[in-house]
Amino acid sequence: MQDAAVESTSPGATTIGTLGGLRLLHVDQPGRTKATLHVGVGWADETMATRGVTHLVEHLVMHGTSRGRFESNAAVLMHRTAFWAAGRPELVATFLREVVAGITSPSFEDLEHEAKVLAAEQSEAGFGPHDAARHTRFGNEGPGLSMIWGTGPQAAERDVLADHVRRWFVRDNAVLTVVGPLPEGLDLDLPPGAVPVRPFVQTSRPGVVGSSEGAGPVLSFVLPDGPVVPALVGAICTRLEDELRHGQGDVYSLEPDVERLPGTGRVLVQLGARVAPGAQRAVAEAMARELARRTEVGVTDDERSEMLEWWDAGNEERDPVDDLDEAAARLLAGLPVLTYAEARAEAAELEPAAVAVIAQEALHGAQLLVPSGIEPDTALPDGTGCSMSRVMTTPPMRRRFRASAAKGSALGFDGQRVEFRDTDGDVHTIELGEVVGVGVDGRARQLFGARGCFITVDPRDFSGADAVVTAIDAEVSADLRFDLKAWLGQD
Repeated sequence: MQDAAVESTSPGATTIGTLGGLRLLHVDQPGRTKATLHVGVGWADETMATRGVTHLVEHLVMHGTSRGRFESNAAVLMHRTAFWAAGRPELVATFLREVVAGITSPSFEDLEHEAKVLAAEQSEAGFGPHDAARHTRFGNEGPGLSMIWGTGPQAAERDVLADHVRRWFVRDNAVLTVVGPLPEGLDLDLPPGAVPVRPFVQTSRPGVVGSSEGAGPVLSFVLPDGPVVPALVGAICTRLEDELRHGQGDVYSLEPDVERLPGTGRVLVQLGARVAPGAQRAVAEAMARELARRTEVGVTDDERSEMLEWWDAGNEERDPVDDLDEAAARLLAGLPVLTYAEARAEAAELEPAAVAVIAQEALHGAQLLVPSGIEPDTALPDGTGCSMSRVMTTPPMRRRFRASAAKGSALGFDGQRVEFRDTDGDVHTIELGEVVGVGVDGRARQLFGARGCFITVDPRDFSGADAVVTAIDAEVSADLRFDLKAWLGQD
């Protein structure tokens, strides 16, 4: 075992060092050992075509581990995959070595079997309001992929799996956390490699966005990582709960979702609600109004003090496993590990005026997702969930006689851009250079744009669309094409 010198120690006796070049966070205490190998990759690091590849890698790795008198499991999050085990130190060590062996020398012998297991796991899953809100902000890429459920058409290809492991499951993109006795002779040798760069392109315009799935209301905004997040989000939730639940009875609960955007120093905040029937508009307006109010008041001294009191009370019953999970997430996001005292000191120094400035930046990029047909009265502008305009900018194609396309719809194409006008008059636009997936159904093509749009080009609906299909096949990489019916399970 190769241990580096201790870099820092927290009041909870957290030791930060290395194990064979792998970053290590360790809390030495009596009892059983609980160890987790965290890797900085998740479902948001995939593409539409490879959706589910990280989950499939996790299944293949876990398939190669021993089962015995200890607990073990794994999970794939937005930007993190975790393999953990708890039990006697020697059993945990065996599990970790098997996980690393599955990463360094992946076996695809059980690929078909695990793909079936994954399909069964996903059979009853779906998406919710937070997923729809991520999709309006990030389109069909990155965090927006939470709306693309299931396994992508290329996820189970061996070369895709191998490339995904080679790119993401590397030493510099991993952290080992251990609570309890450190197993003797443990040496984990993950492959070397640089951490890939994530683009985090926000593709939609800020403002009020209508969701055809009926999702919402969800208010989303971006904040700098740090104590302003729990302070501002906690203050907004407390005030809205007082108003909307205890005052008006319009909600049962408020449901904040906070996710780091690794490498950016920022977090995505999404505030949803379980809303009483008929109260969507009132709740949406209250959410937007409260965020706007925070641009003037920030957080009050009482709100900051209340937050610190909750922190101090919780500090006496802190779970070292949860603490190390958070520390590992910070390291994988490119942030330093903070002790409780350091985090509290930063929070205690928050000034209302400084928080108000941060709230102004958050409001400038905020999105409010509401069900279609709900038009709240807010200061936010009209936004779009994908690339849209009100004017047809490419030559529209004449609908064929008895075509199945809805009356009032139109298709346009100028050689590099496909546009579709729906029956509401909105024009959805996809540049061929921004296509992230092409579903093939005979002569029809379902285009998936990076900005969140979906456009069907079907010669049965529009005269001249055969030429558009030919151009799509010539201009868009064949790697992005897949059998649409097979992907949708309609074979």
